Amino acid sequence: MSRSKLVVSLSLMLLGGSVLSPFIAHAEESESVANWQHSAEIYGIALNIRGDSSVNDQNLEVDVDPKFIMDTLEMTFMAHFESVYKDQWGFYIDYSFMKLNGETDNVLDNTNNLVLKGDIDIRQGVLEAKGFKRYIYGEHTLDYTAGIRWWDNDIDMQLYRKDNNAIFSDINIEEDWVDFVVGIRWMTPINTDWLYYLSIDAGMGSDTDFTSALLTGVRYKINTWSDLNIGYKSIWVDYDNEENFSYDTASQGFVIGWAAHF
Repeated sequence: MSRSKLVVSLSLMLLGGSVLSPFIAHAEESESVANWQHSAEIYGIALNIRGDSSVNDQNLEVDVDPKFIMDTLEMTFMAHFESVYKDQWGFYIDYSFMKLNGETDNVLDNTNNLVLKGDIDIRQGVLEAKGFKRYIYGEHTLDYTAGIRWWDNDIDMQLYRKDNNAIFSDINIEEDWVDFVVGIRWMTPINTDWLYYLSIDAGMGSDTDFTSALLTGVRYKINTWSDLNIGYKSIWVDYDNEENFSYDTASQGFVIGWAAHF
């Protein structure tokens, strides 16, 4: 495995992006329709990650595919909850958690021609919370969003010389940060069963120069209370705490989820 596997989970971020479907939320106006409409979704993503990172002054190239994630995955949970009040105001909370454990070979190329192997244990939790103001123009729905993404990472790595198994480095990082983001989301029905959506945001934090996310896809109405989400996600982040950790990557992958509406 390549050196990139040392930081495989550091961009398993913001993996969801549910929408409260207009063809479910926009029910006929009557006394039986509640003021609040809710949705709860579970989801997953096939993620590819490209970019650069540094941990304790060690420069690492990030080049990760879904196969490595599945081979090293120990535990995961991804869920999204969303509420809208009278199709005017709303909020959503999205949380993703992953724990990876694995081994790497040939992890560094700047260590006096040493060929290293490593053991890694990485845990990451990402929480996104946004509020939004909704406007409806005929069949089109626009949500103007603002909120935060909170990243929480624990990284334990032990690097060994392959010739004699002597330990070369022991790295322990506990890093978390908050990014502030604003964005927009557009939704429009394709027909009675299919809905198209597109959302984009951008922002920064105290140590983040820039972050942005793009999510697009379709939702299929299974019945009156649930639907299937099929989408594509791309996200960029440029973070540097100027001490012992930096992360500059682009991540993308296909998303699939199932949501219940109530």
